[in-house]
Amino acid sequence: MTIGENIKARRTQLKMSQEYVADQLGISRQAVAKWEAGKSEPSPANLSELSALLELSMEELTDPRGYAEVRWENEREAEESARQEQEKERERKRNAKFLLGRWMGYITINAAAVGYSGVLTAEGDTVPYAYWMVIMAVGLILLLITSIDMAKRHKLTGLQVLFGGLLLFSIFYLKRLLGFLPYGFNLVIGDISIIICLCVLNLKYWRHIWDCRRRGQSAEA
Repeated sequence: MTIGENIKARRTQLKMSQEYVADQLGISRQAVAKWEAGKSEPSPANLSELSALLELSMEELTDPRGYAEVRWENEREAEESARQEQEKERERKRNAKFLLGRWMGYITINAAAVGYSGVLTAEGDTVPYAYWMVIMAVGLILLLITSIDMAKRHKLTGLQVLFGGLLLFSIFYLKRLLGFLPYGFNLVIGDISIIICLCVLNLKYWRHIWDCRRRGQSAEA
């Protein structure tokens, strides 16, 4: 479609007469008729005023495909862009849940291991034993779920296996091996080792596997 055809089609759609358009632009009706007939074209200044009057962008007004098709394509692109942003936002929230689940899995298991160790020194107190076993089961389930998802996204590396092994060793054995230290020191050293392993795994692997940063933040990193 020519510019004139676009002007006529949109003017007709808005139920505007040539006289009305001419009055709004301060020109003659014959000038509007010549534009629509393709005998002349509006000046840049008139195009700008027509764009505002007809509620069209300059692209829609001058595109040979016609304003309706251009507007439809723009709306379709905007909808597609919005849909992609929604999918990215859902993926970001999903990743945030898995990343949190990974952290909570190890933290829960560590808490259960410490509690269980305390139960071993008690006499016949089976209720705490069951209590810590439930917490341990919750932690193991969280690790299982996140590990399954991780396996779909990422191939394990040697360094990841090493720090994962050190992490489990710190949780289950290091504190017992340091039992000869004054009371509480073994727990502190064990927890420091756990925190170091967790931070390395998170900074090196987890935060990239489950990237929950927004697009701008990801680009900066």
